[in-house]
Amino acid sequence: MLGALNGCSDGQPKADSTRSMVRTVPVVTTPAERQALKETVTAVGTARAQYSVTLFPESAGIVTGVFFEADQWVDEGNVLLELDNRDEQLAVSLAQVNLNDAERQVKRLLSVNRQSGNIAQSQIDAAQSQVDAAAIALEKALVALDRRRVKAPFTGRVGITNIDPGDRVDTSTEVTTLDNRQILLVDFTVPEAFTRQVIEGTLVSASRWQKDAQTYQGTVVAVDSRIDPQSRAFIARAAFNNDSDSLRPGMAFQISVDVSRGTFLAVNNVSVQWGADGAYLWIIEQDQATRREVALVKRQGEKLLIEADITDGANVVTEGVQSMREGIAVTIVGKDAIGAVAKTSADLENAGGD
Repeated sequence: MLGALNGCSDGQPKADSTRSMVRTVPVVTTPAERQALKETVTAVGTARAQYSVTLFPESAGIVTGVFFEADQWVDEGNVLLELDNRDEQLAVSLAQVNLNDAERQVKRLLSVNRQSGNIAQSQIDAAQSQVDAAAIALEKALVALDRRRVKAPFTGRVGITNIDPGDRVDTSTEVTTLDNRQILLVDFTVPEAFTRQVIEGTLVSASRWQKDAQTYQGTVVAVDSRIDPQSRAFIARAAFNNDSDSLRPGMAFQISVDVSRGTFLAVNNVSVQWGADGAYLWIIEQDQATRREVALVKRQGEKLLIEADITDGANVVTEGVQSMREGIAVTIVGKDAIGAVAKTSADLENAGGD
């Protein structure tokens, strides 16, 4: 009898312990954490020089001198081309003679007036007006003379010209191009979703369309003020330093901009399940399973960025999701231990049944 009682005493706790262990489901969890949503905007753009012009004569005439060669570096104000200016030089000389004569007339009137006081002030004023008119005529003649030259409006490199001394040109004849390519500008399109991310000062990178092409770093220096209603995009302009002079205006580039669209909760992609009501996952609170609905934002590597009513660091079930039920008791184990725990639970379940 005592032995039987001892046997019953030994067996009853074991059965209770077996049932207790069977009711606990082993799971592996990973804490939810905040992660930035980073995306790369890519576009194609064509480079142009920061300062770039096509030069034309301001007047027609015969070319008397071409003072540059292709790809030559020139300074602002350098004369690049000159037209026959004999008539203009004569006009300047005549205007100077007229100005000198008008100034002498004023001096005579003032001298006589100081001696006798008989010169009317109106007469002196009229003579002074003649001086002013002659000065204007001289300036006008000088402008006409200056227009017989084509000068560099800024420092840069000139292009090829097809004009030689003796050619006749007019105001529609292209002389050459002038580029200051120390800084290159590239315009590219950006989807409207990134209006707050791609702004002045944003860093961008550019590369040529060739294998193992060098990557160049630049900065957005301007953005357009409106969105194109057809493409739903806007224009951004990036500047790239070209002190090495290895790049040329007109080159095509692939532009890349890394942007962040904020931070979101990141979970392992295996954590998210799908049901009739959409996506959801399981979290562990007080050793019990709780279901949470989620909204998917973007897949980023092996992570899913989501929006859900869970806190940072919440224990999200990554293994054992198939056994989850609302409120079920769970045991959090290591990834390597979940198989062994599950096998032990099954063995104890069988033992309890026997």
